[in-house]
Amino acid sequence: MRIPRRKVSAPYTDLVSEIDRLLRLDEANQVAFSGTRGPRITRHQLHLMTESIFVAAFRMYEGFISDVFLLYCLEKRPRSGRRVKSFLQPKDFFHAGSLIQSSMPFLDWTSPATVIKRAETYLSSGFPIKLPYTSHKEILEDLKRLRNHIAHDSWESLNGYKIVLKRHYLTIPLILPAPGEFLLLPNRTDAARYNLQFYLDTMKDIGGQIT
Repeated sequence: MRIPRRKVSAPYTDLVSEIDRLLRLDEANQVAFSGTRGPRITRHQLHLMTESIFVAAFRMYEGFISDVFLLYCLEKRPRSGRRVKSFLQPKDFFHAGSLIQSSMPFLDWTSPATVIKRAETYLSSGFPIKLPYTSHKEILEDLKRLRNHIAHDSWESLNGYKIVLKRHYLTIPLILPAPGEFLLLPNRTDAARYNLQFYLDTMKDIGGQIT
């Protein structure tokens, strides 16, 4: 059962804490792969663990944006103190979710376009969700595509994964790297970090801008 939130800072603090924990786990996996200390893991094991870390971070971010959105529907203020205007009048945190969900079987928080449209519908000027999501729409879409291919490995998810690869390589490679292998490649725009580090840091950065 979900925990009702009272302040925007709570889900953001949880997001940062969990992503930092996952980054430390990744660092431990890198050490285990190198074999410099303790038992060694194989390259295949490293790739699988890397995929698991990414999915865990994505799941945490998905819960974060859901919680924060519902808080803004209650007109809770971001850290800047700027007023948030909601078009809903929910009784509490859970009532806000019920009003938005209405007759839908579930609420999708993974699609940037859906979140942007939802912000435009329920929050005046979409503030404070719309601008960060619009500015990072491309990378948020890539995060979803990558997560989908790790989770489903279907033809549909493969086509989405190829979009991510094309953005990285500027072409689709003849031999497609597994998602775990791709996540350990140096990021195209920030070679000091590999893709997993870049993506997890990006989740924290967007979270900070939203709150």
